[in-house]
Amino acid sequence: MAAALPVGAIIKTGWLAFSRAPFLFVGFTLLGGSVNLISQFIQDISSKNIQDGSLPAGAWVFTFILGFCLNVLASLWMNLGLFRGAWRAVGGDVPNFKDFAHWDPKAMYRLFLMTLLIVIVNIIVLAIAALTGGLLSLIRLELLFFPLIAGVLALIYLAVTQMFNLPLVVARGDSPVRAFKEGRNYIDPQFWRMLGFGLLLILITLVGLLLCGIGILVAVPVVVCCLVVAYQHLFDQEDRTGFLANIRQG
Repeated sequence: MAAALPVGAIIKTGWLAFSRAPFLFVGFTLLGGSVNLISQFIQDISSKNIQDGSLPAGAWVFTFILGFCLNVLASLWMNLGLFRGAWRAVGGDVPNFKDFAHWDPKAMYRLFLMTLLIVIVNIIVLAIAALTGGLLSLIRLELLFFPLIAGVLALIYLAVTQMFNLPLVVARGDSPVRAFKEGRNYIDPQFWRMLGFGLLLILITLVGLLLCGIGILVAVPVVVCCLVVAYQHLFDQEDRTGFLANIRQG
């Protein structure tokens, strides 16, 4: 059984890690967020062209695929960069820009497969809940809500038990299926404490959003740092895949 998570100490240590390189954390979050906004803008242009027919079908399909691929790559790059910088900072080092910006196709591929698995599982849960609700509504309309509520609870459970899937596939090198199982094995025994920890991280993010949106540039890296601290407390502090190796050489 995993050691109980000291939530207060985790948040304090996460903030201390962020404070070792606050401008780099904020700057990289801004950079990654800007690339994501550009990719979203490209997709919006594609959607507009679909509606008004201003471009040939092949052109807007290409534009949409370009924007979507850029969005996926930017999200993977940004998440890995923040994770790498947070890992350095939690370990007591001061991360530099190379730690954030390093391009790691293997780690990105593992994280992409993990994300794909989570999306598929969520879709299956939603589909089962919707189908069951639809069938029960044929018997009595009020019965529709029971499977929908069960589906929402299942999604919450998945979100909590899978909050460490990034470090599990990147730092430990687990396969997506193994990372999925390991998340449940470690978190199930203290699910309610972990649920509270997750809600606290969401609250930090929401406070960042409320501060004119600028606070999110601080909130996001702080949350990542806290997740790294919690992961190292529950699992281990070892870089088993070498995702930090050779970044600062050259």
